[in-house]
Amino acid sequence: DVTRGGAMMSPGTGDDITLPAGPNPQVAKGTHVLIPLGETSATGWTAEEEGEEEEGAEPPGGPALRLRVTAPPDAPIGRYRLSLKTRTGAGEYAAPFDDANDFFLLFNPWCPDDSVYMEKTSDLNEYVLNETGRIFYGTEDQIAERSWNYGQ
Repeated sequence: DVTRGGAMMSPGTGDDITLPAGPNPQVAKGTHVLIPLGETSATGWTAEEEGEEEEGAEPPGGPALRLRVTAPPDAPIGRYRLSLKTRTGAGEYAAPFDDANDFFLLFNPWCPDDSVYMEKTSDLNEYVLNETGRIFYGTEDQIAERSWNYGQ
């Protein structure tokens, strides 16, 4: 949920979701994403307002906004900061960044369009779903190995 700051947001009215990532976000590098609410950005991201799903949840248009943000398979991985920008006749309002709205975008080996896609279930089980394994460390001339819990 994202707080609107009292501003009404609706698709097609110039309301945007802002997603900068990294220390120097740039639109040209895909690390500063601007998504028009209810539409698709030029880079393939979408942001849609979710309707009321839970009993006692805020109705649409209330002070909190529940969003479904979808990234394209080739989006840069990393930590994204989410903010809202809305435009009205009275001017523009940009919500401040809130750490509670940050999210981490990771790879998706189950998506055929992602560059890390793994077709074989055995590969997914071994390389993605495995909670434990071996790690190797040291230098080129002196390599050692040990058990590791990936699920820490």
